[in-house]
Amino acid sequence: MKQFERKVLAFIEKEELVTSGQRILIACSGGVDSVALLLFMANHQQQLGIEVGAVHVDHMLRGEESKEDGRFVKELCEQLKVPFYGGSVPVPEIVEREGGNLQMICREGRYEFFKRILKSHRYDALATAHHAEDQLETVLMQISKGSLPEGMLPVRKMEQGILIRPFLLAKKGELYAYTVQKGAIFREDPSNDSDAYLRNRIRHHIVPLLLSENPAAALNSVKMTKKLQQDDDLLMQLSLKQFQSVVTISEKGFPTVQQHRFAAMHPALQTRLIPLLLKYLYNGESIPVEFTHDLLEQLQYHMQSAEGNVSIDLPRGLRFVREYGRISIVKDEKVNCEDVILLPKGIWTRWADVLFYWNTIEADGVGHADAASEHRFFNLSESELPLYVRGKQNGDRILLPGMTKPKRLSRLFIDEKIGALQREKQPVLLTAQHEICAVPGIRYGTRFTHQWTGREKYIFKMKEASSPNLGREEFRC
Repeated sequence: MKQFERKVLAFIEKEELVTSGQRILIACSGGVDSVALLLFMANHQQQLGIEVGAVHVDHMLRGEESKEDGRFVKELCEQLKVPFYGGSVPVPEIVEREGGNLQMICREGRYEFFKRILKSHRYDALATAHHAEDQLETVLMQISKGSLPEGMLPVRKMEQGILIRPFLLAKKGELYAYTVQKGAIFREDPSNDSDAYLRNRIRHHIVPLLLSENPAAALNSVKMTKKLQQDDDLLMQLSLKQFQSVVTISEKGFPTVQQHRFAAMHPALQTRLIPLLLKYLYNGESIPVEFTHDLLEQLQYHMQSAEGNVSIDLPRGLRFVREYGRISIVKDEKVNCEDVILLPKGIWTRWADVLFYWNTIEADGVGHADAASEHRFFNLSESELPLYVRGKQNGDRILLPGMTKPKRLSRLFIDEKIGALQREKQPVLLTAQHEICAVPGIRYGTRFTHQWTGREKYIFKMKEASSPNLGREEFRC
């Protein structure tokens, strides 16, 4: 057993699973694997410089029998003189009330309890008894589902603390022998014998065959996944660098991606940048967002291609949009500014996400135009003022410089390569006689000039609503 202990201690040191002074919470079901882990960690507290406690969750699936599992773990903790934390999750009630996957409900309930104990009793890490055969099973499950066979990590971050797997390089038989050698008993969960679950079917029918062909198959899976995890770590670091150069974040926190830059990236970096993009978007959500393999593939396909325009709905009311070589993630919200809104002279007035302003040059001055993201000078008669704004409508036209007939806005949007997303929110500027005189941000009519010639009486300005130092504002919608 000394050889087994040395191997586990070396693995803990190599993977830096614990540091002196940490408090480690052992997840113990009462089965042989978790009992072995509890024994090992409790017996090596002084050597590792740690404090150990144990946590057990009753899923209430086997009545008195599952209650007895908890009592068994509690008695073991008393013998080892380590703190015990027990709890229960009413899985049968949850399944009857909400339905869903039994194993998933058990796992979510179990880890929610673990998280509470970690936080309330100030433990630094949760330790689980996953071993080499568990890693082989995980790899086979990932392959069957079309995922990369990267297996389980020796250590990973949790919402509360970290999760460590000190036995990942150990074999099931070694854990059994260690428990017996220590004179400890353990309990067996009858559900482990059922072929109702994929992991159990792999455990009972596939893993034994592989181990009969090569007894080192489980350990080989641990070594293989380690290399794949190292490769993934390197690619993820490269993807983070690409993220900073390819993705631009707006003032409102929404990202845009230059399609040609993304398409030039190696596919291995593309597949990692997309989850990074989505994780950035959903950071802080109280409900975790799960992305299916199909969605990730769909996004990668449309981000690689530049043909046509695409819009894809995403969770939480967000939308992926590719328009004219530009990729954006936007909040899928409608502009409720269909009414005609008055723009009072000399006052910044908000319409959707932009602010408009107009005044006489005599009152405002030409130099103040620099305070806006866009400005124009114009002349209109007194009967054509004040200015108004509304959303674009079917049939709208504008007379542009150099043209003898008004041009349809629908045609203008096509010529200027204005995407559907911007068209939905595009304002138009009206005279008091409801004539369209400008499409701010795109084109201005014959009454407007870019430079002040000395003959224009008025100045028009536009700026994003989130821009600072705008002075007095009126919010109209």
